[in-house]
Amino acid sequence: MPELTGFAVIGCSKCRRIMSADLSHATKTCQCGHKLDLKKTKLLAVFASADDAAQEVMRMQERKNTGFTSAVKFERV
Repeated sequence: MPELTGFAVIGCSKCRRIMSADLSHATKTCQCGHKLDLKKTKLLAVFASADDAAQEVMRMQERKNTGFTSAVKFERV
């Protein structure tokens, strides 16, 4: 398997926080204290620059934290 370079968007398996990680490192420590092995962690997206990865993290967090999504409402007959 080829070595990946750049920056990845990952999710913490303990607290589900979305964050970016530099792929030149072997591990990433989440704010909750959980240490993630980047070779075993699912990479949600990979970017060449940290700025692009940060933009994707913000977009994913916004989508995740927007709250309740209602089901399609049916009209009563």
